[in-house]
Amino acid sequence: MPRRALGIHALTLLLAPAIAHADPPAIAPVPLPAPKGQDPAAIAAREAHLETQTRAMTVLTSWAVASIATGAALWATAGDDYTRSIGIQNVAWGAVDGVIAGFGYRGLAKQSGLDKPLSYWQAEDRKARTIFLVNAGLDVLYVTAGALMVGFGKNDWVRGAGAGVALQGSFLFAFDTAMGLGAR
Repeated sequence: MPRRALGIHALTLLLAPAIAHADPPAIAPVPLPAPKGQDPAAIAAREAHLETQTRAMTVLTSWAVASIATGAALWATAGDDYTRSIGIQNVAWGAVDGVIAGFGYRGLAKQSGLDKPLSYWQAEDRKARTIFLVNAGLDVLYVTAGALMVGFGKNDWVRGAGAGVALQGSFLFAFDTAMGLGAR
């Protein structure tokens, strides 16, 4: 792996913990006051769900921005096919992650005003955790495919794409696993 690509990988991975603890953006759902007669436990469950999911979308958005920025830099400045291919993968995966986060924020905005019972919010949490854990399983496939491309690729272009896929899949595996196991 060329030094520039290794440096960008290292920088991206070093930034991931800081990104994970970033404050939610200003568009985060605003907590609503408790309507008369609503169960305080349901209100607390709603707020916990919205806070957790907002943090998840903040992390995913931050990763998307970092991926696009580092990928574009690699793509534009790379002097070899391996590094250029990693850059293209970072840009592509970052764009997809950004779109997913956008839809996530949109769903959260719709949920923020819902007056639902505790059981609804408990079911929403279970559903979200299941989705994250299923995604973690898919992430293992991405990492495996990327590793196979690196190991058996016929040229630097394929090996670089594999490295990019493995990098993105590794982050997503850590992210989805943490969210699926109930990171708050």
